[in-house]
Amino acid sequence: MSKFAIMKSKVFYGSWVVTGYMRVSVFLILLTLLAPISQAQPSVQSNQFDCSPNELSFGVNNAFVRAMTDGSSDVSDQWLVYMPSMCGKNQDLLQQMIPFEIESIEQPNQIPGSFILNLESPADVRDELQSVDEVQRWSMMKPHSNQPRFVPNDPSFSSQWHLQNTGQGSGTVGEDANVTGAWDSVKGTGVLISVVDDGVDHQHNDLSPNYQDAIDWDYCGDDGNPSPTSNDGHGTSAAGVAAGIGNNNYGITGAAMDADLIGIRLIACSNTDQDEADAIGHRRDLVSISSNSWGPSDSGRVVSGPEPLLQASLEDNMYQGRGGLGTIVTLAGGNGRNNEDNSNYDGYANSRFTIGVAAITDYGNQAGYSEDGANILVAAHSRGGSQGITTADIRGSGGYNPSSDIYNNFGGTSSATPLVSGVIALMLEANPTLTYRDVQHVLVHSARTNDATDGDWVTNGGGHDVNHKYGHGAIDAGLAVHIARNWTNVDQEYNWTSGERDISQSIPDNTANGLSDTVTVDAGLLVESVEVRFDADHSFRGDLEITLTSPDGTESRLAEKHDDNNNNFNEWVFSSMLHWDESSDGVWTLEVNDRRNGETGTWNHWELVIHGADEVIDTDNDGLPDEDETSIHNTDPLNPDSDNDNLMDGYEIFNSSTSPIDSDTDDDMLNDGQEILIFLTNPLQEDTDNDGLSDGTEVLVTFSNPLLFDDDEDSDGWYWFQDCNDSNPNVKPLQSELLDGIDNNCENGIDEGFKDLDSDNDRLSDWAEFHVQNTDWNNPDTDGDGMDDGDEVQVFFSDPTYADPDDDSDGYYWFQDCDDNDSDRSPGLTEWLNGIDDDCDEDVDEDFLTTDADRDGLLDINEYLVHMTEWQDADTDDDGMNDGYELFVGTNPLFADLDNDGDGLRWFQDCDDNNSNISPYADELRNGIDDNCNGEIDEGLPVLNPQILIIQYSSPIAEVNRDVTITAYANADTESILFEFDEALQVEISTNQATVTATSLGIYRGEVCAVTNDVFDCESIVVEYTPVEEKEVVPTIKSEPEERSTYVSQLGENIVAVVVLSIIVLLVTILGWKRPRAPVKWQQPATYDSSVPAAPDLSMWNN
Repeated sequence: MSKFAIMKSKVFYGSWVVTGYMRVSVFLILLTLLAPISQAQPSVQSNQFDCSPNELSFGVNNAFVRAMTDGSSDVSDQWLVYMPSMCGKNQDLLQQMIPFEIESIEQPNQIPGSFILNLESPADVRDELQSVDEVQRWSMMKPHSNQPRFVPNDPSFSSQWHLQNTGQGSGTVGEDANVTGAWDSVKGTGVLISVVDDGVDHQHNDLSPNYQDAIDWDYCGDDGNPSPTSNDGHGTSAAGVAAGIGNNNYGITGAAMDADLIGIRLIACSNTDQDEADAIGHRRDLVSISSNSWGPSDSGRVVSGPEPLLQASLEDNMYQGRGGLGTIVTLAGGNGRNNEDNSNYDGYANSRFTIGVAAITDYGNQAGYSEDGANILVAAHSRGGSQGITTADIRGSGGYNPSSDIYNNFGGTSSATPLVSGVIALMLEANPTLTYRDVQHVLVHSARTNDATDGDWVTNGGGHDVNHKYGHGAIDAGLAVHIARNWTNVDQEYNWTSGERDISQSIPDNTANGLSDTVTVDAGLLVESVEVRFDADHSFRGDLEITLTSPDGTESRLAEKHDDNNNNFNEWVFSSMLHWDESSDGVWTLEVNDRRNGETGTWNHWELVIHGADEVIDTDNDGLPDEDETSIHNTDPLNPDSDNDNLMDGYEIFNSSTSPIDSDTDDDMLNDGQEILIFLTNPLQEDTDNDGLSDGTEVLVTFSNPLLFDDDEDSDGWYWFQDCNDSNPNVKPLQSELLDGIDNNCENGIDEGFKDLDSDNDRLSDWAEFHVQNTDWNNPDTDGDGMDDGDEVQVFFSDPTYADPDDDSDGYYWFQDCDDNDSDRSPGLTEWLNGIDDDCDEDVDEDFLTTDADRDGLLDINEYLVHMTEWQDADTDDDGMNDGYELFVGTNPLFADLDNDGDGLRWFQDCDDNNSNISPYADELRNGIDDNCNGEIDEGLPVLNPQILIIQYSSPIAEVNRDVTITAYANADTESILFEFDEALQVEISTNQATVTATSLGIYRGEVCAVTNDVFDCESIVVEYTPVEEKEVVPTIKSEPEERSTYVSQLGENIVAVVVLSIIVLLVTILGWKRPRAPVKWQQPATYDSSVPAAPDLSMWNN
């Protein structure tokens, strides 16, 4: 501790008091003298403080001391002060004592005699508080930013291997929490788990059935609805691991599938010491387990722990929660291993009032992120190997998986912690009387040594395997529940402290041996947890390596070299769970080494605190104190099994009630250990089943069950273990053997003596007829079908118990005949061509494979099976061609080939057998038809030459808007006539005639073409449109007024016309005059109209 802290701090501890200050003594004397006066004062005012202060515990006091000596100058608008003298005083007096303005005062219930001072604005009031004698302790309250123990980054697999590992995803079979070993008897029923996190989706199908929404709370929203935001899925997933409802045909199951559940929303926002204290202590009267998957930063550069209110709340949980049995608090050990973080730097998981949890993979080894720490009690399964943890997720699109309310990649110590919480719930259902310390003991005794080849495993002085990575090992729910059910509550807890040991020495910089200090303990305690309060000034605290060694030689590495360039360990309390069940007595050593050059520091002081129960000396660990063995039981205190019956002396005294000095208490020839451990017989009763045979006789002589009454049920004079059938008096030793399928004489043989007898002379032995053939061994023809049983079995291989018929009466039995329902089929018939095996030789139509009965060139068998033709008729379709020829030329012999058009050629020779003018012998005509069937149309005919002959106009010159009709005539070689005109013309075309109209003056052009087979003959067309001739109109004579009116109207109309025309001219000038498009050159069309009119008679032109 710094010099300032030594001189000015008001530090005292539960087991020692600093007495060097005279003013404290004077104050106490004055208080004693004034006591009678105070009792005579009038009644207190209504604003007096109602509290009864107790002495601060070691943990709470140290939390205050750390706050008072951290060297910080941060400001805050909330300050916690411990002023026990103000209990019973009024608020005005407190405000007068404090030398700064206070806006309001609160009384937290965690520490009686403490007060929260709320300021109007943040300020540093350390010096002011230090100056007030009544302020014995103080701590600045500041917002905390806690982080979930989970950053998902690995692939997911949808199976809950952590509950039952069958090798999913290549994990190790059986590497799980063994909860199935506990579910047969317990499921967490009636145990309430509080999940303190970022909220719980309590409407989730796997969480809602046992959710207790009347007692949950949101410390962020300060209301009774801790539902998370869509991005905060951490608490929901943690709740699913701990207490998801199981066996409901939906989603996942939790470790405690029937436990009750509430959500406490805390870490979704910044919070204070008060918030954390209230959240973890929420309804401690009802909550059995507070599950916390969060903590300070895992950066490796933060040493942070509970402030006074939370420290007090944790202690209240342990000593007051659950009706005084204790509310168990589980805390994630941290995910900062990759940052060289250590769980001992996290004051939450490092507290002896919490259960620190590490994480292991589906292979059983350390998860890469899981922090080491002497404070770790147990390890539990989580992501880090081949797969993550499958658990609940926020419904809808929120949480980790936007497409489902199930998430299969949860992990970190955030997932390991609720798994431990669920297992503890199973333990508490099995034994609701377990205290907080009992739960820790059971976890220690049931933990399994995982990753056995890891080099950090050592056996401590209490016989427990311990490891900085895994604590006491992997949690085992089945064994934990078994031990819990029969657990005897531990004795009262005792605490021993060395007091503050002053060192005040510089720590050698990077030397082989640093500083060390030893404490000799003679407390007579059986150790549970150990705490080391350590204070050192150092400019780079990551250089320091701090190791505590017990009298049994077990080392606890409290701090290791890592990259933390922050200053000092300020009154930091390290805890260790690795010395469990060791004796407290002997020399304890604390070593401090600086493992890096450059930065230096000073070890100021330290304190050793040991917690445990009175140690009982039991040298041979047989459950009997040495003193009782020698003075009461006459057993050997150096031998755990004095009578060598494989039962420890203590077990025989307290459990089996057998004699620890007589190996066979009931003298039945079985020693007590054999009876209890192997045969399950009563070691205090010679004949456990009361059947007249001693247990030893049944086990060693008769080999019967000593637990079952041995009877002679059929009263034939033989015990059941001597009689081969104790329910039949006709079956017993020495009985005559009968041919009845029974061992009548109990000689381990059935019907012996009948294998060589043939009573009915059917060549089958009597034994074979009875046991194999099921025939009558006294009747040679059992089925009466005319054949002896022997012939049927040995010759015909038929069933001698079933009469063999000849159903079709063809002289052949069914097993000789290939079809005993058809008299036309039998071995004596001739084969016929019909697709049937007529002669029963297993060949079909074999006599027709090479014959041609109708001499048509086709084999009979092929005609029948392949061509379907008549094999006895050469011309099946009667068309004059035999079947073989038709198949040769490719026609169908089943259908007559005809000459439909009578041109002398059959249909397959003629290309159109319905037209006698078309045949291979016809001449080709120009008609678009293949007349001569050579595959070509109109071949060999002269080439056509289309030509325009005449173009007639109705008038080549016309007024605008008048129709002009143009008619074109072409020669006989022309297939079609096409017209093409300027776009300005309006055109209507009909066959060889075009009607055009123009709305504007001008000369318009076009073309007309005769077309045949892509051959064109075109002529030009010219049409001129002239103005319309005006006709003279004689005006009507009107009266003068009418003329004036008309004149005015015309004048107005003219003005409007002038304005409109002006606008048109202006627009034309701006936009540019668009001249009519030139006539488009004629292009060959893609298709033609073949309906061309006949050319006119041109003879008139020849005259």
